This record gives sequence, C-alpha cells and structure tokens, in this order.
Amino acid sequence: MTVELAHPSTEPLASRSPTTPAHPRWWFLWTTPGRILTIGVVLAALAIASAFATSTTINDRQQALTTVLNHTEPLSFAAGELYSRLSVADAAAATAFIAGTEPRDVRQRYEQAITDAAVALTRASSGLTDEELVQLLGRINAELAVYTGLVETARTNNRAGNPVGSSYLSEASSLMQTQILPDAQRLYERTSAQVDQETGASTRIPAPVILVVLATLLFGLFANRWLARRTRRRVNIGFVAGGMAVLIMVLWVGTALAISTTDSRNAKGTGAQSLKTITTLAITAQQARADETLALIRRGDEEVRKQSYYQRIDGMQKKLADYLASEDAIDSADLIAAEDLLSRWRAADDRINAYIAVGNYQAATQVALGTGEDDSTPAFDKLNDALSNAIEQSRSQLRNDILNARRVLSGATAGAAALSAIAAVAVALGLWPRLSEYR
Repeated sequence: MTVELAHPSTEPLASRSPTTPAHPRWWFLWTTPGRILTIGVVLAALAIASAFATSTTINDRQQALTTVLNHTEPLSFAAGELYSRLSVADAAAATAFIAGTEPRDVRQRYEQAITDAAVALTRASSGLTDEELVQLLGRINAELAVYTGLVETARTNNRAGNPVGSSYLSEASSLMQTQILPDAQRLYERTSAQVDQETGASTRIPAPVILVVLATLLFGLFANRWLARRTRRRVNIGFVAGGMAVLIMVLWVGTALAISTTDSRNAKGTGAQSLKTITTLAITAQQARADETLALIRRGDEEVRKQSYYQRIDGMQKKLADYLASEDAIDSADLIAAEDLLSRWRAADDRINAYIAVGNYQAATQVALGTGEDDSTPAFDKLNDALSNAIEQSRSQLRNDILNARRVLSGATAGAAALSAIAAVAVALGLWPRLSEYR
C-alpha cells in the first residue's frame, strides 16, 4: 500500500484562538457571597472609624480640659492675683502714709501685698509663650521696682516730717493707677479670655462623630434588610449583637459627652464669669480705698478724688446688684452682705468729705482710719474679706466643674474601642454562616 503525503504547503496552518477569561475582572464582588463579604468589610471599617472618631474626640476634650486645669486657669488666676495685690499695695501705702505713725499692721499689709504681687508675677510668667504678654510682664516688673522706690522715698520723708513726702506718694500712686494697673488689667483680661476660649472649645457638638456613628447604624440596618431578603432569614444574631454594641457605645459616650459639656458650660458661664466679676469688684474696692486716702494726702485734689471714689462705688453697687440678680450667681452669703457693707462704707466716706469741706483733716483722718462701726476702715476690711471669700468660692467652683467635665470622660475611650471591636466581631460571626452556604 502506498501512502501519499500531502505537501506541506497544502496543510492548513495552525491558528491560536484568543483566550478570554472565564469571568470578567472583579466578578466575585457582584456575586451574592462577594456582596456579603463586601458588606462585612464595610461594616467593620465603619465600626473602626466610629471607634477612632469617638476616641479622638474624647482624648481631645480631656487634653483641653487638662490644659485648662494645669496651665491656663492657674495662669489667669496668677494674673488676677497680680492685679489685685497691686491694688492692695497702693491702698495700703496711702493708708500707712496718712496714719503718720504708720501702724504696723498697715505696713505689713503693704509689704505682704508687694510680696504677693512678686510671687504672682513669677507664676504668671511660668510657661508663658505669648511674646506680647512676656513683654507686658517685663514692663510691669520694671514699673513695680520704680513704684516701690517712690513709696520708700515718700515714707522716709514722711517720717522726717518733710512735706515733699506727699508728692512722692502721689507720683507713686499715679504710676500705679495710670501704668501698672492698666498693664496688669490687660494681662488679666487676656488670660481670662483664654480660659473662656479653651473651656468653650470643650462644649462644641462633635459633628464628625455623630455622622460616622449614624452612617454605621444606617448601613447596618440596610445590610440586615438586604441579607434578610437574600437569605430568607429575618434576624441575623450577629447583626443584632453588633448593633446593640454600637448602641451601647452611643449611649455611653453620648451621655458622657453631654454631662461633660454641661459641666464645661457651667465652668464658663458660672465659675469663670463669677470669678471675673468678683475679682473686678475686689480690685475696684482697693482703688476706691486709694482714692479715699489720697484725698487726705493731696490737699486741693479732694474733689477729683471724691468724684473718682463715688464713680467706683456706684459702679460696684450696680455690678453687684446685677450679678446677684443673675441666674449664674454663686450662692454666697458674703456677696449679699457686701451690698450693706458698700452702703456703710459710702456713708463713712460722706463723713470724711464733710470734715474735709470745713478743713478738719484730723477728724477726716480719724474717720478714715478709725475702728468704730461707723468708720471707714471696718466697713472696707469686712468688704474686702467678703469679696476674697467669694473669689475663693468662685475659683473652687470653676475648677470643680472643669475637673468633673474631665472625670466623666474617663474610661469612655477604652469603652468605645472595646464595644466597636465587639461590634466588628459580631458582624463577622453573623456573616460567616451565610458565606459558608456558598462553598
């Protein structure tokens, strides 16, 4: 048998058909198990995002409140103490001068006020980074040295019987009233505003947290409904457990943030505002006392000092009445008594002015420095003590409110993280049986 072979040129050429993938790219995501897996990943990511947003918000608030407690509020209080002690020193210096023999307790009050002012100046400069405030403190320090020098010169001349002593004291008081105290006031106002700003920052509504948690809950409801329609099972235990974990986290963190916000608002609206108001009243009282005593030192300047005294007292009475009528006033019997003390002090000053009007400076000095119930010094001293007690009470309330606002957030960060992890695990356990059905 003969076998004929075809010529190679007549054989059909082998052709390579193009290969196409069995499935298009990302085909798995469009299948039911792929969608179930995608839902699980998205829910887990949302749970983690909720934990991150919640923890970040809580940590930021705790840090802000800690900064207020440990730095900003002590700095503001030191500035207020500086402002107040400088006013006390000026009033005590004038009182010691008109006493002639310079009573030891008045002299000690002046020296203690200068010491307290120096301590407050040091505390106010601790940790201060604002260049403008640093320069302001430096200027106060330099001016205070000049002031004490003028007071000592006035004291020396007064003890020697030289009339020029009153000129030195007037110059010292003018330096205090026109330069040192305004600088101290600016420092106090700036630091107090910083306390308000940082305390107010901890009362803002955490919108990002609300949005992320709301998205988690809504997507969880959507996922449960979709899964129920696909699998013919109405309830997924894993989804229910995860939803309960997220709900508990929302209630826990939401309650903690609500209480913390309330305490922070109380600190800003009641404690901080009370502290500023009463500190201002105490400083004004010291300045009014300086006006009262300087009227006995600078002969011919009595009318100016009298008008300045009346303006300060009228302003104090109005501010105190408005404060006590407000809802945010602290419950202090000292402040209620202060109203009567202001009236008694003003009545004593009217007697001083009556004696000055007839040229009886000795009798006017006796009323200013006397210890009788109708004299000026007892009313002023009691008023000063009442305001000092109210300042301590206001500051205590301010710090307690801030401390409570920070304390209530303790544990919320760890709790939110743990509950979010539980929610993610519960969702995974709830989806796994559904995925295993598609093996």
